[in-house]
Amino acid sequence: MRGDSSDPAVVRAEVERILTSKRFVQAPTLGQFLRFLVEHKIAGAPPLDERTIASQVFGRPKNFVSELDPVVNVQYRRLRSALLAYYESEGIPTPVMLRTSDNGFGIVVEERAVGEARRRRMPVKYVALAVLVVLAAGVALWFQYQWRLAVPRAALQLDETARGLRAKGTQADVTMSVHLFEQALAIDSNYAPAWSDLADVLIVPGGEGALSRTEALAKARDAANRAIKLDPGIGQAHAALAYVRLFQDADWAGAEPEFRRAVQLDPSGPRIHRLYAQALTTRGRFDEAIAQSKMAASVAPAGSPPSTDLPEILCAAHHYDEAIAEARRIVQQSGGSPSARIALGIALSAAGHYDEAIDELQAAILVGRSGYAMARLGYAYGAKGDRVAAESMLGRLSEDFTQMASINWCYRALVYAGMGDNQRALNCLESALANHEGDVTFIGIDPAYDKLHADPRFLALKKRLGLP
Repeated sequence: MRGDSSDPAVVRAEVERILTSKRFVQAPTLGQFLRFLVEHKIAGAPPLDERTIASQVFGRPKNFVSELDPVVNVQYRRLRSALLAYYESEGIPTPVMLRTSDNGFGIVVEERAVGEARRRRMPVKYVALAVLVVLAAGVALWFQYQWRLAVPRAALQLDETARGLRAKGTQADVTMSVHLFEQALAIDSNYAPAWSDLADVLIVPGGEGALSRTEALAKARDAANRAIKLDPGIGQAHAALAYVRLFQDADWAGAEPEFRRAVQLDPSGPRIHRLYAQALTTRGRFDEAIAQSKMAASVAPAGSPPSTDLPEILCAAHHYDEAIAEARRIVQQSGGSPSARIALGIALSAAGHYDEAIDELQAAILVGRSGYAMARLGYAYGAKGDRVAAESMLGRLSEDFTQMASINWCYRALVYAGMGDNQRALNCLESALANHEGDVTFIGIDPAYDKLHADPRFLALKKRLGLP
C-alpha cells in the first residue's frame, strides 16, 4: 500500500462507509466477509486459504470440501462485483478504494487516483462478464441457501433508527429501540440483522421494559437463534446467544464456543470483544479478558466514548495501581464522564482509598443519578466505617426501587458487603440469582466480596452459578 492507503484508520473508515451503503446493508454476510479480509490484510497475516475462510467466516466444518460447497468462491465473486458496483454508483471521493485481489483471496487497497485509473482502463467486456458472474452467483445462492427478497425500506429505516437509539444508552432510548426492532421484524420477519439487534439490546439490563429479566433473556435467546438460523454469519447474534447461555443458564461450556465463533465472524466488532472480555473476567481469566478489552478499544469507531472495561478487569485481578491509573486516564479523556468516575471510584475503594472513592462516586451521581453509582458509594461508606451514610444509600436505593418493576438485589448486596453485614449481603445475592440479575455472575471476582469467599453460602452460590 502507498500513501494514505497504509493507514489502518483510513482503511477502516472506508470499510465503514461501504458497509452503510444500501447494497451492503442488505447483505450483512457479505459485509462481514469484507471486514474479515480487511482486518486480515491490516494485520499483515499470511495469505488465506479457502478452508480457513469457510470455517471462520461462513461457519463450515473442518471437513469442508470446496468442490461440494463453493460458498467461498461464490461469495468472493459477489464481493468483487459489489465493490465494483459501489464505486460506480454510491461511492464518494475518499483517499482510498478497495477491491478484491486477482490472486487468491484478499483485499487490495489503492489510492483513489490509482483505483480510478484502473477502472477507466477496465475493458467493457470484463465488466459485462463480472455482471454475468454475479447474476449466476445470485441464482445459485437463491436455490442453494434460499436467500430472501430485498428487505423493505421501512424495515431498514426502523432498524437504523433503533440502532441509533440503542447507541445513546439511556434506559428510555434502549427500551424504545426494542419496540422499533420489533416493528421492523413485523414488516420483514426474515431480516436477520434486526433479530440480532433485538437479541443484543435485550441482554442489556434496563432494556427489557415491562418484561422481567428472565423473560427478557428468554426473548433474547429466541431472537439470537432466529438470526443465526437466517444468517449463521452474524457474529453479534452468536455473542448474544453466548451471553444468555452464561448469564441465564450458567453454562460456560456452551457459552465460550459461541463467543469464539462471534469473534471469528466479526473480529472488528467492539461489542463482541467487550462481551467476551466480561465473560472471561467472570472466570478469572484476566489476561485473556484484558486482551479482549484492548482489542475492543482498538476496533472501536473513531470518536467512540472510551470503555471502562479495562480498569474494572484490572481491579478484579487485584492490580489496583494499574486500575486506578487507567481509570484516571479515562476520566481525563472523557471529560469526567459518570461511567469513568464510577470505574475510578471502584478501583479506589478496592485499594482502600475510601475518601477519594467517595468523592469520585458523588461526582458521578451529580452528573447522572445511577443506582449502580449509589450502590458503589454505599459500599465505600460502609467499608470506611460510616454506617449512617451507608444506610442512607440503602434508603435512596429503596426509593428508586419503588419506581421500578423489579429490585436490583446486587446493588443492595454491595452496600451490605461494605458494611460487613455478610448474611444480609448473601440474602440479597441469593435473591439476585433467583431473579437472573447479570451482575451476580461477577461475585467470584469482585473485590467487594473478598470477605465472603470462605462463607459456605457464598461457596454454594458460586457452585450454582457454575463459577470456578
